[in-house]
Amino acid sequence: MPIYEFKCNACSHLFEELVPVNTTGEGQKCPECGHVGARRLVSAFAAHGLENGHIAVGQKLTSLDRAKASGSSASKSSESTSSGEGSTKSA
Repeated sequence: MPIYEFKCNACSHLFEELVPVNTTGEGQKCPECGHVGARRLVSAFAAHGLENGHIAVGQKLTSLDRAKASGSSASKSSESTSSGEGSTKSA
């Protein structure tokens, strides 16, 4: 189920709801004023992937890509551990 943006017909409040795909907003209740009836807005979608947020749709990860992804997360966690130790010594 996608998250859609809605605008209340009564108070013009903007809000987001997780709803079925073909929801128009006519039955959506405004969290601000309680009015039932809103208009679904056209908005951009967010896509989450790997490697700086970019991965082609349908692209398969190779073993090299997986190694790079796991290696970068492992190095980040070791950096945060070492920086955390430094802060505990100074405190």
